[in-house]
Order: sequence, then C-alpha cells, then structure tokens
Amino acid sequence: MFIGRSEELGLLEKLYAKNSLNVVLVSGEYKIGKTALLQEFLQKKSAAYFAARNALSTVNLAAFCLELKEQGLWGPKNEFRSWDSVLSTLFFKATQQRLVLVIDDVQYLFDSAPEFFTAFAKYAQKYKKQLRLSVIFSGAPFAEMERVLLKNQEMQIKNYINAVIKLGAMDYWEAQPFLEGFTEEEKLFLYGAAGGNPHYMSYLDAELSFKDNLKKLFFEPAAPLYKEPIQLLKLYLREPATYNTILCSVACGAGRLNEIAAAADMECNKVSKYLNVLLTMGILQRVNPAFSSSNKISYYEIANNMFVFWYQFVFPYMSSIAIGRGHQVLRNNIMPRIDLFAAHIFKKICLQYCYKLKKRNDFMCDFEQISPWWQGSGSNKISVDFIADDTDVICLIDCNWSNKKADSDVLKKLLAKGEHFTGVDKRFLVFSKKGFTDECMEISAGDPHLRLISLKYMK
Repeated sequence: MFIGRSEELGLLEKLYAKNSLNVVLVSGEYKIGKTALLQEFLQKKSAAYFAARNALSTVNLAAFCLELKEQGLWGPKNEFRSWDSVLSTLFFKATQQRLVLVIDDVQYLFDSAPEFFTAFAKYAQKYKKQLRLSVIFSGAPFAEMERVLLKNQEMQIKNYINAVIKLGAMDYWEAQPFLEGFTEEEKLFLYGAAGGNPHYMSYLDAELSFKDNLKKLFFEPAAPLYKEPIQLLKLYLREPATYNTILCSVACGAGRLNEIAAAADMECNKVSKYLNVLLTMGILQRVNPAFSSSNKISYYEIANNMFVFWYQFVFPYMSSIAIGRGHQVLRNNIMPRIDLFAAHIFKKICLQYCYKLKKRNDFMCDFEQISPWWQGSGSNKISVDFIADDTDVICLIDCNWSNKKADSDVLKKLLAKGEHFTGVDKRFLVFSKKGFTDECMEISAGDPHLRLISLKYMK
C-alpha cells in the first residue's frame, strides 16, 4: 500500500493534466521512495518506464529498446541503432497519443550517454507544439541532478524542465500510517530512528514490541539497517572511510570545524573539503544562530536522523551485533541513553509543527525563518531552542522533553531569555512531552502572547 507524498503526486498530476510537453526532475537519496512515487503516479496511464543501468551507452540503448518493446510501445519489428532513432520514434508517438516517459536512475546516462540528452532536446524542439508527453527524470541526490541537467550549458534539456521535486524524509504526521499501534513516545523514537524514510519505516511491525522493532531494524547481523549508512557512503563517495570518520565525530558531539578536525585527527583545511561534500549531498547541515549568517559561529550537524541514531548507537557496537549480542547491546547500552536521542527528535518534530502551523495561518507570527539561537559559551552560554523571526515580531520557542509536566519555572526561564531582545514584539511558545501543570495553564490563559502545546495535541 502506498502511503503519503500527496503534494508530490498532486504536482505530477497537475502537470500531466496539461496534455502538453512537461519535464520533471525527481531527486532524492537512495531508498527514499522515488520509484514507489513514480509507480503510484503511473497507475492507469499509458507509460514507458526505464531504469538506466550503470553501464555503457550501447548497453543502455539495447535495454531501453528491449524494455519499451516489452511494455508495448512498439512492435517486434522495430529496431533502433541509436538514441536519435529511438527518441525520434518515441516523440512522434507522443504526438499521436498521451504518453508518460520515466527514466529512473538517470544519473547513469549523464556520462555514458550524453547523446541521449542531445536527441531528447532535438525532438522536444521539433515536436514541442504537438507533444502530449510527460517526462520524469528520477535519480541521484539533487546536487548531481542540478550540476548536469540545470547548470550545464551544453545540456539544452534544462530549457524544458517545468518542475523539480526534491524527495526527502516524510514529516512526522505524514509518517503516521507506518507508526500505528505504538504509543506516542514510541512513535517518536521509531520515526527518528528510521529517519522518516518510508522504506525503512515499512519494516516496522506493530505486533512486536518497541525494543524488538529496534532490534529487527538495527541490532541483528541481517537487520536491514545494520550497515546501511556505510553502504550508502560506498555508493556515492570515493573515500567512505574518511567520511565515516567525520560523521562519527559529528554524531558524537563535535560540531565546530576545529572540533571535528581534532576528533577525526585531520587538518582543518582537509576536513573542510569533506564537510562541503557532505553538505552538498544533504547528509550534513550547517546551523547558524538566529539573526546571524556568519560561519564563524555556526556548527555542523547530521541532517539525516537515521544516521544520527546509527552513528551513536550502532556503529560503536557493530562487532557485538555481528556475533549475535544485539539484544544485550540494546538492553545495556542503548535503552539507558535513548532518551537523549528522543529529545533531539522532539525538537525536529516541534520545528516541523511550527511550519505546519504557519501553513494553516495559525502560528504566532508570519516568520520568514526559524533557527536555534545562542550566545556565549561554556557556563555563560544562553540558548533558545528556536526563534521564529518576522522582522518586527519574534517568537521564542522551547521544546520541553521531560517525564514531568512543564511547570512555571519553564515559562519563567523562557520569558527571562526574551529580555535579551529589544525593539521587537515578542511571542512565546512552549512544546511539552507530558503537558503542563495547572499553574502553567493559568498563566497562559491570561497572556495572549504565550502558547502551550502538548505532544498529544500536535495533530
């Protein structure tokens, strides 16, 4: 059963309904659900689907012709010796009938078959006004798609691209069908551990306990995510060992460039090169405090929550898991520390909810950006989980992950931090795992600039 991705499907259907030539790029990391999205979109449509091979142009051409023949686009007597001839036939066919062409794993054609894109642009121009053709190029992370198809001046195909879909992790609410049968806190844990990835969440089994699901996902030698980050690094990068070391350092708390370099035992200028690659791929993200764009005070964090979980809890114990001691590792080393990971995920979900409220026109200000804020360091450091900034209005946001109800002290601390900001109207928003004390509720009821939201009411 296909779950979620309603916005992406809606965009594809909207373009398809135009009944003309339209080209869409669909990008995203490995196993994020690109092919599943395309399969759902292609239901009940006349379509040609081809998954490119990591092979030479001649191999891809032969496979393309064979598979589209198998899919009924042309008869057994049609033979093609070049991309030009096969695309000439396909484009002419698309002037006679409504057709969808999907090229999956399109990155394999970038270097091996540039003549494919030359022929594509040629016949797109020739038949442009007559075409009833939807084309979807799906594949590599966006940076690679952008480099080849959008920024390469020799690729005339960029002139025909109508939309770009960057497929990422599902938000917490879109992922709910995967999480049915678990408690609210277990849902949050499992969503975070799976990184919001629909493919990974499809392994979850509500018939099993929370711990057994984690074990099945990560802590068995044959578990689907036992080696997943390593395999992904090998798939995309030439020096996976170096990237592995850097990511391990970041996951264990190193955030600044000098901290990462020290933890990885590398020189800063060398580490910087690798960090830029990870940023481009979307594996890392750079975090700046609200109201600042200076990289001098920014820090790096892992953007993929599954990577965060894996490097903190799986990577250090891979040998023990390999010999069948995953259950003991989970019991003795993971469960006692997993609440810290949950607090991290709770913040991410609160951030998602802020954008959800904004989309509903139900947030406390029409913010342009929302970021963490801090100043000082060590014992003098003052921080706010997030600040939503709308020029003349700001909203200070606290994400309270505690097994107790948030009390008036939580509110007082957040209100006190508001004193650091002058010349703007201030709003205050507190999220809480366990809700709020009666005193908190009374304070909030008398203050229109203060809002309290419990996890169970985040819908």
